[in-house]
Amino acid sequence: MRKKISCLFFTSLFLLSGNSFCQSNDTLKTYQLDNIIVTATKFNTDLKSSPNKIEIIDAELINNFNGNRLPEILNNSSSVYIKSYGATPTLKTISFNGLGAEHTLILVDGVKINSFQNGQIDLSLIPKENIERIEIVNNGMSSIYGSEAIGGTINIITNYKNPFYNDDNFNVKANVGLGSFNTSRYGLTFNKRLNNFNINVFYDYEKSDGNFEYYFNNGSTSQLKDRENAAYNLYDFGINSQLFFNNTNKINFYSTFSYQNKQVPGIETGTPPSKTNQKDKNWNNIISFEKIFSDQVILKANFNFQNNLQNYQIKPVTNSNYKNIVASFAPELQLKFSNFDLITGYSFAYAELKSNEVESNSRRNQHALFISTGSSALDNLKLFSSVRVDHFSDLKKNALTSKIGLNYKPFEKIDLNIRANVGNNFRAPTFNDLYWKESGNPDLKPEGSFNFETGFTSGIVFFIPIQFDFTYTHINAKNKIMWIPQRNLLWTPINIASSESNNYLINISINQKLNEQINIRFNSGLNLINSKKTNESFSGDPSKDKYLPYLPLQAVKLGLMIDYDLASLNFFYTHTGKRFSDFENIKSMKSFNILDGNISFKLKFWEIASTLKLEVNNITNADYQTISGYPMPLRNYFLTLSINY
Repeated sequence: MRKKISCLFFTSLFLLSGNSFCQSNDTLKTYQLDNIIVTATKFNTDLKSSPNKIEIIDAELINNFNGNRLPEILNNSSSVYIKSYGATPTLKTISFNGLGAEHTLILVDGVKINSFQNGQIDLSLIPKENIERIEIVNNGMSSIYGSEAIGGTINIITNYKNPFYNDDNFNVKANVGLGSFNTSRYGLTFNKRLNNFNINVFYDYEKSDGNFEYYFNNGSTSQLKDRENAAYNLYDFGINSQLFFNNTNKINFYSTFSYQNKQVPGIETGTPPSKTNQKDKNWNNIISFEKIFSDQVILKANFNFQNNLQNYQIKPVTNSNYKNIVASFAPELQLKFSNFDLITGYSFAYAELKSNEVESNSRRNQHALFISTGSSALDNLKLFSSVRVDHFSDLKKNALTSKIGLNYKPFEKIDLNIRANVGNNFRAPTFNDLYWKESGNPDLKPEGSFNFETGFTSGIVFFIPIQFDFTYTHINAKNKIMWIPQRNLLWTPINIASSESNNYLINISINQKLNEQINIRFNSGLNLINSKKTNESFSGDPSKDKYLPYLPLQAVKLGLMIDYDLASLNFFYTHTGKRFSDFENIKSMKSFNILDGNISFKLKFWEIASTLKLEVNNITNADYQTISGYPMPLRNYFLTLSINY
């Protein structure tokens, strides 16, 4: 398989180079896709010049997708796989490069929001209302961001508007929506500019019975049922503001509060579910400062405070409470020279977990220093390097990570960039791992990994401009923390597991304006995932050299978006291949195909613009699950009316 993919890599590289070479330089300039600047790598790097594969989900795509929360957006990305326990807002976790959610770093404006409690984040807690764009960075980033950044990094960029370049002094947007399962949604966004100050406030509310239809197989027949104990109500409130003292000094303030009260239906066994309920209250605050001393010297700093509460009840048996407090501070200095950039920074984080399920000493002081460089001594070759050291007070251990990368453009007149990076990454044990009552293991070590990535991106013209991208990623993970049963019948985490991932990703995209009225956008991705456990947890362990559970061996994502004058028609197709639901690969889950779509119309009267959008999810009425025992909804609808003044 590796030989076939390698042949495909070099054959594609040759063919693309040949096709590109046939085009003149002027033609390439005419049809070349717009360059996009990314910030997740710390350097404001041109998208094509990065040593990592980076996928951008921009505001246009976000508006085109179905759904109202982060998982629906990311589910259209071919780079990641979303594990869903039912309809939103039930638990949604992410898998990147064949690893778990605890190995994917989630950032908001460059600030980590992964929980110190379990290393993960429930993606359904994040609304899309305040998202400007999303940067999806492939491969490890621990040498810049520290723990969790093994499989990849997701950086969520929020809606900040520069008052110097924002012509709208005042803007109000309201929306109302109704859909299947007695779902209703209301939202209001307010934006105001006052000289050099800009403020954006948003609020949204949603409630639903959540009683979607699905098929339950009782062993002999498939029975159509309604999901029970799945109702919810939620709201989100947030503020984004910017204050520019002048062109060289600015302060950003971001604050969001999310509340969710939802019933948890649990695994489907054919019997009525237990009365389980979960409440989440998440408050996240970020203050960031930037001072430009000169073109060569820039100082940045951010302050973050998080207060996240969760109550989980299984009446009348369980009543678990969790309070996660995080406070962090991270200054960094950027120095720019003619052919060399350097960023160095320090970060401090204090985290504390108070819960009736963990020991009372669940707290951590984390200090880190990093340095990152970028060099372009040659016009066609860019070199990158970074190193970081983290210290954890509760572990009394240090973690040293490093990474080097390059981006090479071999031909001046051909739109072709080759990239590669290699480094080591880590994940620190979580509070649950260390301090769970009667089961935690305070002697755990950080997990570690060796990562390698290579690939290329090329733009060709075949009647219309086409962007092609190929990526290969190898991750060898060691000392992975695995919960295993002990003689006392309790499960305890141990540094015992290891895995190897060899993943291949091919993307083809088109964004073409045919005339003044018609614009076509097409995205496609093929992801071949090969992640296997490589160790024996005990002598004769049958799970050795078997695929990790709940990861598709192949996944295909297609998106077709057509704009015609004031109307828009969008379709999104997902193929999820064969998966296994156990570590021994005895139980497999069938592949499935999902087609979603929407149609929208825009109208404008005087200063009021309105949009009517009809979303249809699971158009073909497919019966499927991503996690065994957790059914997904059959065909369902949602209608939204938005008014913008």
